[in-house]
Amino acid sequence: MTVHATRTFTVLLLTALLAACGGTTPPSGGGGTTPPPATPGTPAPTNPDAPAPYVMQGVVKNAQGQPLAGVEVWADNTLYYNMNVLGVTDAQGRYRLELPRDVLGTWRAGGRFQRSYHGETYELSLEVNDETAFTADTGAFRNFTLKTSGERPDGHYYGGTVWVYGNYSAGDFKNRDVELTLTPDGPLLDGSTGETLTRFVDGNTIADVPIGRYKVTARHVPEGGAPRNMLVMRQDEDTFAPSTILMFRKEPQYGVMTDVNLKLAPLP
Repeated sequence: MTVHATRTFTVLLLTALLAACGGTTPPSGGGGTTPPPATPGTPAPTNPDAPAPYVMQGVVKNAQGQPLAGVEVWADNTLYYNMNVLGVTDAQGRYRLELPRDVLGTWRAGGRFQRSYHGETYELSLEVNDETAFTADTGAFRNFTLKTSGERPDGHYYGGTVWVYGNYSAGDFKNRDVELTLTPDGPLLDGSTGETLTRFVDGNTIADVPIGRYKVTARHVPEGGAPRNMLVMRQDEDTFAPSTILMFRKEPQYGVMTDVNLKLAPLP
């Protein structure tokens, strides 16, 4: 666990005068009872589900509920600029951050997933189960989920986008009649086992594909016509083939994406 603080602000503390509160006396005339004194040495009951003071703790998992090891998480102080307490998850996806006792302000949880996957480096934000700020003396449980597909709060998707480009040298076709089949080539980015996806192109894209490595094939399926196989080729390839391997990459402007060129296969 590491505490980072690169710049602090001067904080002016204002001392408030508190009025002393007097005790209360049970009304006379009977009926009042006095609670028995606490037994010396008896510990107060504890709640194992309650957060520990000055501790942020929790677990990081993928969308399938599998724990993720080696993931960076942090508690970010809301008062001081760039002051964070950092930690990394263990083999069970758990983490525990000890918060300083002499720092003002509240704290918010954050985390990111960084992995090298088939030669490509990915850095993805984690979704936290509670974005509420908390005080150090109360502590907090904060759990994270790595999502590689599904709709994000901003209306975009956690998954990648496949961009489809047509080559019409072997005949004309419309993208809406193109069906892609994406078969996972090994575990996905988050370590889970992916599923084979069969989807039609929407405009020029297929959106929200769980991030991973896929074998792709294509068919032309016109309404009222016979299906016809297509040939595929990545942008960095120079020869069309019945299938190819697609890898997602992260583009600053377009997010996580990949691309494929398509053309009609020769008729048998």
